[in-house]
Amino acid sequence: MTEELYQRMNDFYNNSSLAQKIAAPLKEGAVAEVEFEDDDDTYMMIKEGGRSVFKQGKPKKPHVYMKFSKAAVDYLLDIKGDDVEQIEEYVSRFGECILSPTKERWVKFKLCTNVVTGARYGYFGMMKLGGKKAFDLVVQLGIKIPSKFR
Repeated sequence: MTEELYQRMNDFYNNSSLAQKIAAPLKEGAVAEVEFEDDDDTYMMIKEGGRSVFKQGKPKKPHVYMKFSKAAVDYLLDIKGDDVEQIEEYVSRFGECILSPTKERWVKFKLCTNVVTGARYGYFGMMKLGGKKAFDLVVQLGIKIPSKFR
């Protein structure tokens, strides 16, 4: 199962126009550490060469940590298309998996950097693509966003 999750996420983040649009505001070097349930390996999502890339390996200094259940991967990757509604739906589902997890469908999320670094690497710009739902998610996670970034 773990190889399947890696391959599916790899395909999504490396080839999907939805993933590329979501990651477009991120600056070069923005990096997240990613794990999957029942998998001892660690992966990373990184912005390099102007693209969102998913690959094996543990990043040295991740900005964000995420661990996905199989059901969460299924739920998130079920979204088709790449317009504003699909971007907002992805953000909504992602937030649901974090804030209202079920036994089967969950994402563990941790911010590993401060707000200034997050802003510098474009994470607030990425949130803006998710609209009000994205900002609501961040507020519910307890992250305070300076008004100049809203």
